[in-house]
Amino acid sequence: MSALGLAIDTSQEGLIPKALRPLLEKRIEMKKHLASTPSWDPFRKNFKRRTSALKWLLVTCFGYLGYKNARFGRIEAHQAVTAYGREALLRAKETAEDLGFEVIQMYIDGLWVQHPEKTRPEQIEPLLLQIQERTGLPISLDGIYRWVVFVGSRQNKKRPVANRYFGVFQDDSIKVRGIDARRRDSTPFVSDTQMHLLELLASRQDPEEILPEAVIYIRKQLAALRQGQISLPDLLVRQRLGRKLEAYRTPSPAARAVLQLKSVGKEMRPGQRVPFLYTLGKPGVFAWDMPQKLNPRAVDVARYQRLLLRAAGIVLESWGMDEEKLTELVFSDASQLLLPVPPKQHPGQHRRNIPGVIHPAMDRALKGQAQ
Repeated sequence: MSALGLAIDTSQEGLIPKALRPLLEKRIEMKKHLASTPSWDPFRKNFKRRTSALKWLLVTCFGYLGYKNARFGRIEAHQAVTAYGREALLRAKETAEDLGFEVIQMYIDGLWVQHPEKTRPEQIEPLLLQIQERTGLPISLDGIYRWVVFVGSRQNKKRPVANRYFGVFQDDSIKVRGIDARRRDSTPFVSDTQMHLLELLASRQDPEEILPEAVIYIRKQLAALRQGQISLPDLLVRQRLGRKLEAYRTPSPAARAVLQLKSVGKEMRPGQRVPFLYTLGKPGVFAWDMPQKLNPRAVDVARYQRLLLRAAGIVLESWGMDEEKLTELVFSDASQLLLPVPPKQHPGQHRRNIPGVIHPAMDRALKGQAQ
């Protein structure tokens, strides 16, 4: 490991790999079994949950490896694992390019590639075998997308973020990561609306056909919000308290909600999720666990409206309707509704519909031992 300047002894297996190997091997076998289990099998959901549970056990162990107070942790070991992981991912990228694939995106243990003539699983198999041979790590095909969209970062929309994306597989199933529909701090009203929009897009071979229906649906959701038809629990936001209250110079919404709870004798610690509603006036939030009830008229409807339009814009922006355009459309006269023509996108642009993209999720042995 010259990049780290560390001497690594590979003559014997260490304590951490030895302890985690059974979990990793069990997960690999369960994923193989899951791949051969038909979608109608009643045990499929159970296998998927157990596979996910094993994954998060390994992820936790990986994080704990770099924790300064861990009994068996050591930061150099944590750095070595990530260095091995980067090397494996780069080898996988080079392998894909050598076989004529275009690498669309890559992230930790995932690779998204495209080839105009290879859109069936059996056509991807040679790539998987080559990656496994060059990296020495097991790899599986997560699926083949009809299209996939990588969302731009909040700081710069022109830069794609590999852990914020959504797409539709060839079997019409939807995969979502990092956006409101999957975030635990998002209000159910916004999450459900965004997910419904994704389902609309997935319901057509050409997603543009569904845009008028999507705008009408957003209008209905906003009308229901303004008319008080959305229940307060569906408007709840659950944000994590990031630090102790005294450490805040400018209290976050979660911190302001905790201050309310503290005033009635309820304590919350950093790391806990705080349920609250956005309200008019100061302090701008209402902690859900307060003994008194909130008057629904105090809900900050305009803020929830902005949250919904922002979430809808994330999903529809690739088809020419970002938050600004949606705001214009949903408040325009319905008889004058004209949808924009999606802009033409050049091959290097990150936010686009990409038919035939694959995402082979690599179960990297080294990362897996500590993940």
